[in-house]
Amino acid sequence: MLLNNLSGKEIKEISASLAPKLISHPAFMFYCKSGKDRQKFIEDYFNYFLHKWNKKEIVLINENRDVLISLIDIETYHSKDSGLGAAKLKRYKNPYANISFHQGNVSYLANIIAPAHIKTKIMTAYSTLAYANEVDRLVDEAIKLAQDNDFMIVYETFSKKSNEMMSKKGFEIAYEKQFSVTQYFETVMTYYKRDSSQPAKLIEEFKPISITKEPEETQEKTD
Repeated sequence: MLLNNLSGKEIKEISASLAPKLISHPAFMFYCKSGKDRQKFIEDYFNYFLHKWNKKEIVLINENRDVLISLIDIETYHSKDSGLGAAKLKRYKNPYANISFHQGNVSYLANIIAPAHIKTKIMTAYSTLAYANEVDRLVDEAIKLAQDNDFMIVYETFSKKSNEMMSKKGFEIAYEKQFSVTQYFETVMTYYKRDSSQPAKLIEEFKPISITKEPEETQEKTD
């Protein structure tokens, strides 16, 4: 189901529904290392980003609000965050820094992989294995949108568990490597309906953005 023209109330309801189901999602485990703060952080994350994506980007969700897939334009994926929602999110100092670091890395990779003359959207699947069938269905919706609107999908994940499913759907691995100094293994895959004539570039040698030490977790500031 395609989300568009969401009200503030709908965004809050969706955020509250998704948050408890994504506590073990690898990206959110990287963003917010504090387990006791993670659910609230995820809720604030979606309260902000769903507002940011509303009416501008492609967002798909299943009927029960267990799974969300975003398709964000490559040019706006890593852009400045502003407004009251962003200010609230930035109170989580290290988790917010981790979001920016991760988005910057994904944006950098995507711009290397995707040919400049092809419209490209960066896809993220917000789900766990418990909802694999719903992810499968929403990815098919994303592929149909890419085919109908002639854009490339660049899909990035910290989990190898979805790679087989994505490969069967026509995605090709363009990059895979340990994510900086973390425990996570990053995979970037591409889908484009004209892959046979205009393949995405395979990165054989790449020096990723790196950090020498992960920041220590801090508690959320209170007013």
